Amino acid sequence: MPLTRDQVTEICGRLDDQRTADIIATGATQAELTEARVWLASDDYLGGHLGRQPTGRVGRLVEILSADEPEWEDR
Repeated sequence: MPLTRDQVTEICGRLDDQRTADIIATGATQAELTEARVWLASDDYLGGHLGRQPTGRVGRLVEILSADEPEWEDR
């Protein structure tokens, strides 16, 4: 079942209307959005430990949720 605005807010906190609409438009489930939040909270650990990055809907959700985060360059 597609996500509702209330479910997105419950999982991600308050987001702007466009980002919420983009998340809902992916057709993702609550489980997929929760997984994307876990990836964002621990992407360095998970990516290194698992040797991969999120793909599919979860990958798209990670892109949407992290769109405004600054890019860090390796120094």
